[in-house]
Amino acid sequence: MSVATTTKLDSTMDPISAPAAMNIAVQKVLLGRDDVLNSIPSVPAILNSLLTELGQDAEKVDFLRVADLIGRDEALAAQCLRLANSPLFGRGTPTVSMRGAVRTLGISHIRDIAVSCTMMRIGSVLKGVDPIVFWKHSLGCAIVSRKLARSVGFGDPDKAYLAGLMHDLGYVVNLVLLPQQTKAVLDEAAKTGVFMAEAEFEAMGFTHCQTGEVLGRKWNFAEDLIEVMLCHHRAEAAVINPGLVAIVSLADRLCRSAGMGMGYKEKFDPAASWQEDWKILRAHVPRASAIEWTDFVKDADAYFGEIREMVTAMFQSNA
Repeated sequence: MSVATTTKLDSTMDPISAPAAMNIAVQKVLLGRDDVLNSIPSVPAILNSLLTELGQDAEKVDFLRVADLIGRDEALAAQCLRLANSPLFGRGTPTVSMRGAVRTLGISHIRDIAVSCTMMRIGSVLKGVDPIVFWKHSLGCAIVSRKLARSVGFGDPDKAYLAGLMHDLGYVVNLVLLPQQTKAVLDEAAKTGVFMAEAEFEAMGFTHCQTGEVLGRKWNFAEDLIEVMLCHHRAEAAVINPGLVAIVSLADRLCRSAGMGMGYKEKFDPAASWQEDWKILRAHVPRASAIEWTDFVKDADAYFGEIREMVTAMFQSNA
């Protein structure tokens, strides 16, 4: 098969973030494997409609429409009702209607639950690894990306949220295409503490960044979202929306540093190398110059606690 890519991406970029079309190893692995890629559950159409409705200003959100959209997806509706009645959100009186669940959970939590259900479906194909690790990292990056986007005045915080959520889908591709090899790479990285993308490239000749790009194109994602999937470990290689890539890169570093990465502690703290990403962010989002990275990071413990609490509640209610 031929791996399409955008001509806007620089062919001289680092191998970890070079387009898949330029990587012979990834093309060989993907050759004739469309059936395997098709086995990965795609993002349901209902999610896009729901995120569009929830992405409006709070006073404009139609909660009846939100309840109706959720009600069209049996798994999502069940998850929302479970959580609305869980100790994390329960108010004493059982919630039995979708409208009641939406009121109890609120806009932000409904969004997190909806996208997390999607990630759980996608992660359901993973074999030999704990999908909760991948899920927690993805949701963490989504929430941190949105918080950072709002803090620096990025024009579309919800796009940052979606980009943070989807940035590591290449791991799913690798675990589906090459489950044994990818699991061995993950085990070796956990043993040595090496950065996962470096371990992938050394063992397989490509990384989750390149296979993520392939999946993003197969699912017809927007070019800037595909660029995030490809360049989130090399923000300096981004040319379509560098500010968005830098936001997700910083969120990814912060999550991995806080123990919400791929299930192991890295030898070198990824959050310690934030300067280049922050420089890129300031260059493309001028209002970012009004704050310091250290000011944003100092509140990290609070929202990482919220993320862990949410993941725990969702995982237990899904059991």
